[in-house]
Amino acid sequence: MSEWKSGKFERQRIHRVYHRFTPAHAVESLYAIDLQELWDRGKRLLLLDVDNTIVQWHSHACEETVLAWTQKAKSIGFEICIISNTTQVDRLAKIAESIGAITVRGRFKPSRSMFRLALIKFRRKPEEAIMVGDQIMTDVLGANRTGIEAIWVKRLEGKEFKGTSINRKVERFLTGAIYQALVTPLDETPEAPEIEREKPLAQKTLVHQIIKFAIVGGSSFVIDFSLTYVFMNIIKSGDGLLSDSLGKSLLSSMPGIFGWAKGPHEATAPIFGCLASFFAMTNSYIWNRAWTFEVKGKAERAKEMRKFYFVSIMGQLINIGIFSALYNVIGNHQLGIPKVIAAVIAAVWNFAGMRFYAFRSSE
Repeated sequence: MSEWKSGKFERQRIHRVYHRFTPAHAVESLYAIDLQELWDRGKRLLLLDVDNTIVQWHSHACEETVLAWTQKAKSIGFEICIISNTTQVDRLAKIAESIGAITVRGRFKPSRSMFRLALIKFRRKPEEAIMVGDQIMTDVLGANRTGIEAIWVKRLEGKEFKGTSINRKVERFLTGAIYQALVTPLDETPEAPEIEREKPLAQKTLVHQIIKFAIVGGSSFVIDFSLTYVFMNIIKSGDGLLSDSLGKSLLSSMPGIFGWAKGPHEATAPIFGCLASFFAMTNSYIWNRAWTFEVKGKAERAKEMRKFYFVSIMGQLINIGIFSALYNVIGNHQLGIPKVIAAVIAAVWNFAGMRFYAFRSSE
C-alpha cells in the first residue's frame, strides 16, 4: 500500500463506483479515534475486527493499550461487539472475554450477515453503529453495504494470513481513487491550482476532461451523423426522398428564407441537421454531466441545464450554420466533409462553454 493517510472522507468527491469501498474516516491506530465525538453523533455500538486491528494475527491477547481503549469506550457508554471471520473459536472467545465484548460469527465479510446479526443482537439501527477494521475489502465494504459507517484503521505490524494478501493488492489498486475523497487540513494542503500544476501531464484534470469530452463527442457525432443521413437520404415520401419533397415545399413557400439553397435537397439540411443535433445534445448532456465533469447532486440541476442548453444551442447554431454553408457549396449528397468540419469547430465552443460556464461548479 502507498503511504498511509489519515483523515475524513467525502464520497461525493469521487465517482460513485468507489463509494462502497470508501470509509468515513481513516486513522493511524485505535487511539486516534475520537470516541466522544462518535458518541455525540449518536453512535452507540462499536463493531471491531480482530486480526491486525485489535490484535496481531495469531495472537491470543490484546495489548494493555487496547484494553485501556476499550474500557474507555465502555465508560462512555458504548456497547462492543467483535465481528470476525476467524475459525479459531476458542481464541476469539478469549480475546472477547479480555475486553468484555460479545462476538458475532457468520458468513465471511463483506457479507452483510454478521453486521445484521450484530444490529439485531444489540437492537441497534445501522446509523447507531460504527465499524472499525483494517481491511477495505472486508470491514469497510461489508459495513458500507449494510449502511454502517466505517473507520479504516492502519493495520498492526506483523505477519498476515496469506489469503489477506489478495485483499491488500486490491486495496493498493483502490487507494489511489479513494484518497481523492480524503479531506486534509487547509493549512497543510496546497491550493488546487498548485496541485494541478504539480501533476504529470497525463494526470491533469484538463487532459482527462478533454479525453472524456472527445469520447462523448464521438458518440454524439455518430448519433448526429447517422440521424442526419437517415433523415436526408433514406426516409421516403411517395416515390422520392422526404428531403426533396420537403425542400421543394420550403423553396416555394419561403423563398426569402431558403433561397440560398442550391436545390430542394440542400434546403432541408438545417432542419434535419437541427433535429439530429437535438438527440446528440441530449446524449452529450447525460454523459458530460455524469462522466466528463463529474457533477454530483440535483440542487443546481435546473440552472445547470439552462446553462448547458444555452451553450449547446449556440454550438448547434455554429454547427448547423457551418454545415449548411459547406454542404451548399459541396452538395452532391456529400455529408462527411461538412459534418466533420462543423463538428470540430462546434466541439471547441462546447467544451469551453461547458467547462467554464455550464459545469463550472464541479471544478
